Amino acid sequence: MTPNQWIAILFIAGAASCALITAFLLLSEARHRELETRVMTVAHGVLPDYRAVHLGGFRGILFAIGDRILKRTRIYSQKEIAGLEGMIAASGLNPRRALPIVLGGKMLLMALIPLSAILYCYIFTPSMLTRIIVIAISVPVGMLGPDAILGLIRRPYVAALQRGIIDALDLLVVCSEAGLGLESALERVAKEMQHSNRPTAAALSALLDELRVLPDRREAFANFGKRSGVDGMQRLATMLVQSLTYGTPLAEALRAVAAELRRERMIKLEERASKLPAKLVLPLIVFILPCLVIVLVGSSFLRLFDALAAH
Repeated sequence: MTPNQWIAILFIAGAASCALITAFLLLSEARHRELETRVMTVAHGVLPDYRAVHLGGFRGILFAIGDRILKRTRIYSQKEIAGLEGMIAASGLNPRRALPIVLGGKMLLMALIPLSAILYCYIFTPSMLTRIIVIAISVPVGMLGPDAILGLIRRPYVAALQRGIIDALDLLVVCSEAGLGLESALERVAKEMQHSNRPTAAALSALLDELRVLPDRREAFANFGKRSGVDGMQRLATMLVQSLTYGTPLAEALRAVAAELRRERMIKLEERASKLPAKLVLPLIVFILPCLVIVLVGSSFLRLFDALAAH
């Protein structure tokens, strides 16, 4: 193998290592909040302050690149930045902490992966069709890699929100009927759900913080529904806005939304159960039917082969 080929292999390995490290850092951000919450809750009985950002090493490099892109360049428009912040928030991450890391990872992968593909084509000189395919695949991989990782992080977070929203509504109904106000009820429910469903507790805590800070509560409810990206949370936000506007009883509205969401969950479960026989047809045919054929007919075929061999 020539020295140029060794250089190409080392460069491609370095680019792949950077991609893996970026993916690991983005995935670690999803666990950072939950782990810090558990440690601070056990040690001090309070939730941690996520406004402080402590970064170092390769994560600090990505943060610096992303921060420079946000402040000094116009590669991304404000609409694209807002959409990326919404995706990060819907994944359960802190946008202020994770947004520069995501942007830095996107820029690094956008540069390294196509350069690796070009260097591979230059050193190993494959056919023209192979060069076009490799370079064409490397560009979207470098651009959409961090978004795909965010999608993988967002999936379990959204599933946890969908599981916890109905229980949160039931607890809010109990707190409202006990005489607590909206903010006190949200604080109590968020505290009770810290150990059973942390994403739902974090979402309610964020709503409570915005209710205490923002002058218009409607804006806080709108941000709550938009940030979660879950249909149940959006319905809860709409219901709270309507209850605030028209003065409807809070407990009755919460109970109606909880009953509706519970009914929809049961419908989805029944729909999945009805699809189960059709989904089991292929595994039955591929895995179970051959075994039954071997067990039931195998001995007869063996005797037939022995009889034919004897003649």
